[in-house]
Amino acid sequence: MNMQHINYILTLAREKNFSRAAKQLFMTQSALSQYIRKQEQQLGITLFNRENGPITLTPEGELYVQALEKVKQDMLDFQRQLVDLSELRTGKLIIGTSPFRATNLLPKVIKEFIESYPGIELEIVTDNMHRLKSGLASGKIDFCIENDYFEDKLFHRETLFTETHYLAVPKDHVLNQTLKGSILTADDIGNETPAFFSAVPVSLNQCEQVNMIGVKPENSFYKCHTDILQEAGLMPRLITSVDNIETALRWAETGIAIALVPDSLILQGGFKNHPNYYKLDLIHSQQNIVFATKAGQHVSIAAKRFLEILRMLIGYGTWNIPQ
Repeated sequence: MNMQHINYILTLAREKNFSRAAKQLFMTQSALSQYIRKQEQQLGITLFNRENGPITLTPEGELYVQALEKVKQDMLDFQRQLVDLSELRTGKLIIGTSPFRATNLLPKVIKEFIESYPGIELEIVTDNMHRLKSGLASGKIDFCIENDYFEDKLFHRETLFTETHYLAVPKDHVLNQTLKGSILTADDIGNETPAFFSAVPVSLNQCEQVNMIGVKPENSFYKCHTDILQEAGLMPRLITSVDNIETALRWAETGIAIALVPDSLILQGGFKNHPNYYKLDLIHSQQNIVFATKAGQHVSIAAKRFLEILRMLIGYGTWNIPQ
C-alpha cells in the first residue's frame, strides 16, 4: 500500500463520482475505474456501490476508507516528525487562511519566520472557509488561522485573539445625526483612548432603511456579518455585496453606504482616511480568530515556531499547543 493507492480510494470516496475524482487525480475515468475494480478483486470485497445516482461506499468500503484515513494521517505525522528531527533545517509548512488575513495579519510573521528558519519552505493557501476546512481535514494543510467556525469533533482549535466589528458610517451620512451612540475614530480604537472606553454602543435597529454594503457568501466575513444581522433582527437594504472587506471599508469611507468592519482592518489595513465608527451592542460583534489543526494531528516544531512568532507580534494567545 502506498500514498497513491490511498489518494485514489479517498478521492473517489470524497467525490462520489468517477469523472470528478479522475479529474482531481489527473487520470482518465476509465483508468480509475479499472484500478478500483482491480483493487476490489484483490481484496475480495466491493468497496463502492455503482448503481443509480452518486456512487456510495458499501459497509466494507466504509471500514476500508476509515482504515486508509488513519494510515494516511499516520504517514503524514511520520513525515512531519522526520522534519522535526532535522532541527528545522529543511521541510515545508502549509498554512491555510483567508486572503484578508494573508494580507493584513501574516506578512510580518512570514518575514520573521523565513529569516529565522530559511530551510523551511512556507506555502500560504488562501481560500474560503469551506475549502480551507476540507484541506485541513484531508491533510493538505498543516493548520489554519481563521474565524472560529471549525467543528469540535473534527478540529483542535486555540483562540489567538478576539476580533471586534464596528459599524462604519460615512462622515456626512444623515445616520450620524440619529444614532444614539458615541462616534469613535481609528485612533480611539487603536490606542484605546478614554473616548473608546466611555463610548456608548449603538443598536442596528436604527439602520433598517439605510443602505448597507455586504460581502459575498464566499468571503470569510459573510457568516460573521450574517450572525450579527440575525442577532439584531435586521434585514438590511444591501446596495451591493463586494468580494473583500477592504472594499466595504473603502466605500464607507468614500460615502457610498454604511458597512460592518473588523478592528483588524481598521488598524492594519493601511487606511489614511476613515469613516465614523460605532460600537455595537451585540454578542456576535466579537469573533474569535483561532489556530486550528485536524483533531489528533501531530503539530510540528515548525508550526509551533511559526505560532510563537505570531504570538510575539500580536501579543495574544494562551498557546496550549498539543504535544
